[in-house]
Amino acid sequence: MNPTMQLHEQIQQCLVRQEFETAEQWASSYVKQAPASSAAWLLLGQALLGRGYGAMAQLAFQRAWLLDPEATWVRAVFAALKQSQAGPIREEIVELLKVKKVTVTAAVIAKNEERCIERCLNSLIGAFDEIVVMDSGSTDKTMEIVRRFPEVKLYETEWKDSFSQLRNETIPLLTSDWVLWIDADEVLYPDDAKHVREAAGLFDAFEQPVILQVWMANQYGRHFHQDFSQSRMFPLNRGLRYYGRVHNQIAPDGGLQERVNTVSRKVRIRLIHDGYDPSVWRGRQKGDRSFKLLQQMVDEEPLNPSGWFFYGRDCFNVGEYDRALAYLKEAERLALMTPAFSALGTVRMYMAQIHLQQQEWVEAMRLCEEVLQRSPDYPDARYYLAQAQMGQAREHLRQAQQAIVSYNEALPGYRGAIAPDAEIKAWKAGRHMAELAVRSSKLAEARDLYEHFIEQFPQVEPLQAGRQALNGKIEKLLAAPTVRQKPASE
Repeated sequence: MNPTMQLHEQIQQCLVRQEFETAEQWASSYVKQAPASSAAWLLLGQALLGRGYGAMAQLAFQRAWLLDPEATWVRAVFAALKQSQAGPIREEIVELLKVKKVTVTAAVIAKNEERCIERCLNSLIGAFDEIVVMDSGSTDKTMEIVRRFPEVKLYETEWKDSFSQLRNETIPLLTSDWVLWIDADEVLYPDDAKHVREAAGLFDAFEQPVILQVWMANQYGRHFHQDFSQSRMFPLNRGLRYYGRVHNQIAPDGGLQERVNTVSRKVRIRLIHDGYDPSVWRGRQKGDRSFKLLQQMVDEEPLNPSGWFFYGRDCFNVGEYDRALAYLKEAERLALMTPAFSALGTVRMYMAQIHLQQQEWVEAMRLCEEVLQRSPDYPDARYYLAQAQMGQAREHLRQAQQAIVSYNEALPGYRGAIAPDAEIKAWKAGRHMAELAVRSSKLAEARDLYEHFIEQFPQVEPLQAGRQALNGKIEKLLAAPTVRQKPASE
């Protein structure tokens, strides 16, 4: 066990024994060694909470959540904080929480965004050291609205069928240490404004350049889809740039194969995005533009799996499954020859979903199992594997039912040299039909079958056992509590 893991285990053992003072001392040491470790801050928060320093614990937990936005402990921990005493301010904890001071630019690219640009900019004021908008040829009131904001620097350029070109043209104009790219149809969540510089400061000293993935809340009407895969924030002095005409990827100057020399981390900086809402999407014709750019990408770089993957994914999202599968297969083929391509598992998950749609259970299972070989703890692969196995089980059940029907149809006219089994004819086929009815949840039909054949063959133990098991299942179902429907007047 490495020293960090050993320290982690020691702190956990102290917490279990309620030795909170010792746990705090060791957790403080852990935080000093690894200030960007969510686990270190979580342990420190637990120790502080145990000692009655609720306010200090809350700050530690907030830092832990910033560094692990998908954390499952958040609800329980903050419920416990409500029951705790605030306690005094601890200067040594305040000192631990300090981060390197760095500056951050909010960079926005825009074209005909009069619907949303004002609310976007309003959400950025005060959270950044610089706000830059690069307009690529708006013909509506976008630039007029931007000019109302004295804090915002507005630049103009021509649209050249490439979002990467647009972003890379903007990068030299930025004057801060870090940049966070924000689309005009996004809004920075107010509570996370204070986290922008904090996140940059925590990761600024890493040996390898860090690319931060933010928390996207994509709005669809009243519902939100959470996405933690959007790489949006990075240091400006480490040679990073964008690649790809659409669905851009960030990598060093050497190209996407150099992405292995960077570090990717997720942070709790939430952006609310409504551009995928059907009412907005239909009016923007974004899909047609994306497909045009994707076609250009694969034409220009036919050996790059990224373009084929994005093309397949976008086809999948609009329900063009045959087309999607063809592009994803090409992405998979090329990915196997491109070690730097890190999304092979994602490619296979999309392919598995298409095979599930087409009820091709074996192929879906193969893809899920290949993903699990590389990532054994990936939950989505287990979910889709279960779906494929259930689909195959239903298919096998249907085939079994058809086989027993064929048996019954063939039996009366059979006159072959091989004599049929008398017991199958007498009662085994009937028991098999009853078992299939049970597996199909046709319990009344199964009961009638058992009763029919037991009446003829009362001494056959397998029939009696089958009926007994069925009756036990029915009794459990009848005994299960039912949910009372609440009257409308209550």
